[in-house]
Amino acid sequence: MGVSALCLALASTSCATTLYSRQPAAQPPEPPLSSAAGQPDQSPYVIDPSTVVEAVRAAAPAVTPGLVVFDRESEVRLLEANGGRRFRAASLTKLLITIEALDRAGGRNARIDGKLRRMLASSDDGIASDLWVEYGRGAIVTRTARRVGLSDTSPPRDPARWGDTLTTPRDVVRTYRYVLEELPARQRELIVSALATARRIAADGWNQHFGIPSGMSLRWAVKQGWSDSPDNNVVHSTGLAGPGWRYVVVLLTEAPAGTRWTPLRAAVTAAASAIEPLLPSA
Repeated sequence: MGVSALCLALASTSCATTLYSRQPAAQPPEPPLSSAAGQPDQSPYVIDPSTVVEAVRAAAPAVTPGLVVFDRESEVRLLEANGGRRFRAASLTKLLITIEALDRAGGRNARIDGKLRRMLASSDDGIASDLWVEYGRGAIVTRTARRVGLSDTSPPRDPARWGDTLTTPRDVVRTYRYVLEELPARQRELIVSALATARRIAADGWNQHFGIPSGMSLRWAVKQGWSDSPDNNVVHSTGLAGPGWRYVVVLLTEAPAGTRWTPLRAAVTAAASAIEPLLPSA
């Protein structure tokens, strides 16, 4: 998701004045990855998060990761690191836009369905921006967060920058579970099939097959994200993996503004690669 595509055409405001919006400093403190004596938190995670965090930081030392892997078969979070930390959502906001659009459309709507499939599969920012304006900008996030049950997801301060929506790895897991477990079958099929056919080259020219697609051999359905701002750069790889979409995998990363994209993509791919061998056998 390129920066320029995030600047919506507001009636009385120029792109130059709306392109950036600094995020509030009220970011909650980053929780520790482990408890005292170097042991993992008391939660019964199957995968030691430090193993995956080390792989991430070996690829990009400045990265702050937010990682959750949820096993839908056992209903257990297999791994968590900074699961409650808030990150800029970037193109993950498109999942919320899609849920809102499908709810508004009600039954089958070929025009909306086609737009949503293209937006998800190609990470099309132009479609996202049009729907963002059409359905109420930040109110989309507020309504969808309430509908889905997201406790730490909130709209961007600058309504022109939908990619600055804030969310957490845990809330992203909850979003995928809502799609799989609570949406009507037709809406679920539309979203999952689009994510399962995510194109290698996104609408803005980015190769979006980093992270889960490159780091895991499992069947996948993914929504990726990337965005820069004056405060930070973020690169995310999230989605469903495995037989019957057993695993919900959420890999969020943040690095200081100006960090090169190549190591950030490599860090997310390193996380996915480190996770797959540690997953329980099907």
